[in-house]
Amino acid sequence: MSLGGVTLPLAGCTNDAAEDGTEGDDGEEGSDGGGGEEGSDGTGNETDDEETPTAGPSQQEFSGNGETLTDDFDIGGGLTIVDATHDGDGDFEVRLMPQDDGNGTLFADWTGSYDGRTAWHMTGGTYRLSVVAGGDWEVFVRQPRDESGESPPFSFSGSGNDVHGPFEFDGTYRPSGDYDGDRFIVHFLSSTGDTREFLFHDGSIGNPSSFEFHDAGYIEVKSDGEWSVEIG
Repeated sequence: MSLGGVTLPLAGCTNDAAEDGTEGDDGEEGSDGGGGEEGSDGTGNETDDEETPTAGPSQQEFSGNGETLTDDFDIGGGLTIVDATHDGDGDFEVRLMPQDDGNGTLFADWTGSYDGRTAWHMTGGTYRLSVVAGGDWEVFVRQPRDESGESPPFSFSGSGNDVHGPFEFDGTYRPSGDYDGDRFIVHFLSSTGDTREFLFHDGSIGNPSSFEFHDAGYIEVKSDGEWSVEIG
């Protein structure tokens, strides 16, 4: 992953400078879950990890051990993907904290080891990264601005929280999927605007509704188990 800026020593963490930011909760819990895996391209072939995103605001990298509140850094606004890992026991929580909001935006809320990705559309401004952890952790904050990507049909699979893309939609599509945990929810997030659309979850997986998009963006999966998603 390309990272912008210079490494700045903080209390218990490092930060490679950048820009970004918003908050968001659409009535669901904050991000929880662990790692994702490679998927397939709908033809039975394994795909590489996500395509290299179109250059957007500079990306951030932070690392540390235990509880940390970083120095201020700027967020350009728009789609923001947080890739976090935790190697330890106990609670692991990751928030982006704007200067004017005491609660911030929750990107990860887990217990024990974690390896996952979640996304929100952030409001531009000055933020701090708040981390609660029981061991070593690493956080990447990236802001892709893709205007194109892979078109359906496609499929991918993984476990826990993950974000896949970029994808490009230009019509009406039907999603489907499978999972083996207790929680499963799938969203589309635009990389060109602020659209965040629910696609389906564990309660509607038996008969998910078709959707129409004419946009490029990413698909976010939140789950506590293994899963697969197909868009056709």
